[in-house]
Amino acid sequence: MTTAGEDLARRLLEARRSGARIASLPAECVPADAGAAYAVQDAVARTLGRIAGWKVGAAAPGAAPECAPLFADLVAPSPARFAAARFPLGGIEGELAFRFGRDLPARAEPYGAEEVWQAVDTLHPAIELVESRFADFRAHDRLVLLADNLANGAFCHGAGVKDWRHVDFLAQPACLYIDGAEVARAVGGNAAGHPKRLLAWLANHCARRGCALAAGDIVTTGSHTGFAKPGATASVRFAGIGEASLTLTA
Repeated sequence: MTTAGEDLARRLLEARRSGARIASLPAECVPADAGAAYAVQDAVARTLGRIAGWKVGAAAPGAAPECAPLFADLVAPSPARFAAARFPLGGIEGELAFRFGRDLPARAEPYGAEEVWQAVDTLHPAIELVESRFADFRAHDRLVLLADNLANGAFCHGAGVKDWRHVDFLAQPACLYIDGAEVARAVGGNAAGHPKRLLAWLANHCARRGCALAAGDIVTTGSHTGFAKPGATASVRFAGIGEASLTLTA
């Protein structure tokens, strides 16, 4: 990793430790490409500890996917509780996540989409708690946001469903509630389209980079409900799948 990458990783870790958000960055700290951004992710991960899974998404069905790790101490089953002071942005997104039932180790031959799909065990309703280490994350280059774990703060997952292969992901209804009031309703709302290609891309990406997906890993695949401002409580319901909820505590 470059000196500039090391500097960005240091700034991100200090923001996590202190809670003080980064107002601006020197131009040289902006990663030159996705590879440089992932190298910063790796450096941060080496300090923060065990990875319990991943977030992966794309801006459109044909857009290139991006991913970031989910750290074990920030992943919780529903109903989850997180300290509000730790997440001043605290955006809420209703998502669908997949838990893998078997390992997908590194190998010479790339994984095909169907092989990865068949390696999934359970489907979970989920909430991503969106957080940034930057004072205004929208003001920064996309590669900076990629380096900052794609603005992941924490993650909450509901009970797993084993009988999920009938789900029509492009027509799946979802409702998001903040403090009991419905704030979003969508049908097939994931901008990336069908999650199968995202999981296949992630499996190959991780295998190439020495962090192969393993049985028990959970992977969330992008918002179905858009970004909502936080409240004291949040819940998401996916018809026929289930729900997840979290509380931001004082």
